[in-house]
Amino acid sequence: MKQKYLSTIKEIFLFSIPLIAGQMGQMLFGIGDIVVAGRYSNDVVAALGVANGLLAPFFMFGLGLTFAIGPVASQMRGEKKEETHLFANSHYLVLMASLVLLMLLGVLIFTIDLFNFNPVLTPLIKDYLLIGGISIVPALLFQVSKEYLQAWDKTIFANALVLIFNVINIGMNFVLMFGYFGFPELGIKGAAIATLITRTLLFLILFLYTKKKFKFEWDWHPELFSKVYKLGIPIGLGTLSEVLVFTVVTVLIGKMSIIASASHNIALNLASLTFMIPLAISSAAAVKVGKEYGAKDKEAVLRYSMSAILMAAGIMSITCLMYLFIPQVLVRFATDDPALITYSSALLLYVGLFQIPDGVQVTLWGVLRGLGETKHPMILSLAFNWCVGLPFGYWLATSQGMEAAGLWIGLAVGLTIMSVGLSLVFYYKYQSVKKKFTD
Repeated sequence: MKQKYLSTIKEIFLFSIPLIAGQMGQMLFGIGDIVVAGRYSNDVVAALGVANGLLAPFFMFGLGLTFAIGPVASQMRGEKKEETHLFANSHYLVLMASLVLLMLLGVLIFTIDLFNFNPVLTPLIKDYLLIGGISIVPALLFQVSKEYLQAWDKTIFANALVLIFNVINIGMNFVLMFGYFGFPELGIKGAAIATLITRTLLFLILFLYTKKKFKFEWDWHPELFSKVYKLGIPIGLGTLSEVLVFTVVTVLIGKMSIIASASHNIALNLASLTFMIPLAISSAAAVKVGKEYGAKDKEAVLRYSMSAILMAAGIMSITCLMYLFIPQVLVRFATDDPALITYSSALLLYVGLFQIPDGVQVTLWGVLRGLGETKHPMILSLAFNWCVGLPFGYWLATSQGMEAAGLWIGLAVGLTIMSVGLSLVFYYKYQSVKKKFTD
């Protein structure tokens, strides 16, 4: 039994490595834009930060929707069903969702003046949203192919593409923003065009690669469309819920002091970086558990589930110790300002507290996706993030005078309770799986 678990952990780890690289690559897209913009003007840097913050909820909802594709494909693979319609119908769903997201984004752009941003930044934000917002469509379509390939254990090509196109994106940013090689100087519009072109090329290359590897039929298949829709909508809403909580926390801290806001951004970026690891493990768990669930192998379902959870908890234990014992070393990678180092290091202590529960809860999300259970995780996400973590953090920040630290403690409490709640959902779901496969 021990040998089986060690072998499974190794399998998940090796499967996750390209996914981790790809997740880091996705983060580097935004960082690359900021680095180039920083050489152009501070106004463009600020506008890019706001614009990407406004786009994040739209993109993350769509991304959550695509997270249903891998588990559905994996289950069908485990059932040994010949599958030729899922790829096409997943594209139809994402295109429909993208149309709705673009309409909502249009409303946001039309009403952007109501946000009372700095008058210098508002037109720059609009310029980026008008062009960069369209890039959500190819970005989500790229994710369809990526999720489908993952279900068939093909993880290297898509994630390598992301890393390669990071370099291309940075080069295009320089050319289009500054106007090199005869191109006009476009400023923030250049950054938006570079993002749109990069994401479109990524989608087209991976789409053609996937189409070459598999045989697909492109007719409408209502049953499959509905299956991905019903599984994906709760994932999208749950993902959106978590993103919006962190957005609200960022806004609240932004109203405190400059040093609190800057320290929060450093802590958030470091936390986001380490979060990429369990997020990749979660995707791996969704695929592996989904396949065994489709094959009706209850022992393998439990083994892959527990192996993924133990692996995430183990890795996040290491990041927890790093945040607790060497926070200043980590912060110095981002700043050399003594006051910022002190304030940010204090926040990282609270980031350290939720490393393990955060890793466990996001991995459980993946396990439950593989089992076709997404409604209860969505409900728990809404309940514990918005009704427990955020209110408690706000109370600590304001009534107890803890400011940014109070909000981070609230996040830690919400995520800890969330991990317990999802553990219970998994326990009861697995009991029903055992009964279903035994009868």
